[in-house]
Amino acid sequence: MGYFDQTDLENAISKPIVKAAYDDDRDGNADSAPIAACIAYGTAQCDSFLRKVGAAPGGGTLQLPLATCPDEVKFAALDFGIAYSVRRRPDISKALGEQPWTVFFDQAVEQMKRYVSSLQMVSPTAMSHATVGGSIFGGPTGTDLPVSRWSDMSDFG
Repeated sequence: MGYFDQTDLENAISKPIVKAAYDDDRDGNADSAPIAACIAYGTAQCDSFLRKVGAAPGGGTLQLPLATCPDEVKFAALDFGIAYSVRRRPDISKALGEQPWTVFFDQAVEQMKRYVSSLQMVSPTAMSHATVGGSIFGGPTGTDLPVSRWSDMSDFG
């Protein structure tokens, strides 16, 4: 299951553009195999970011792809899908005066980077960020660093 579907893609870039970009056999309908590849690409790109940072609610390993996709991830996956679509048919995007595919790809990457760095948070019912509950000054056993470690810093002590 992907994080978006053909209807989401059509709502984002319009039904005629999706049809033009994905109608490989020229029968007047978008073909399902290339649409599925687009959805798989967007989902995989998002999962590659989520794999590093996310944990399941209550702890444990996050199972990817997400069974229930929060809107934040859905829209980032959709941006990856738009980049895929524009890259697939650059002639259509040029004819429409649309941005190059890299603009959409970079937007999606930046969105996922903000989730990874916890500048933006995905719904806590979907996952827990790795930065939640972390101890910045914890020693190897979880205790605070000893004061003496900082007291022998020459002129700074």
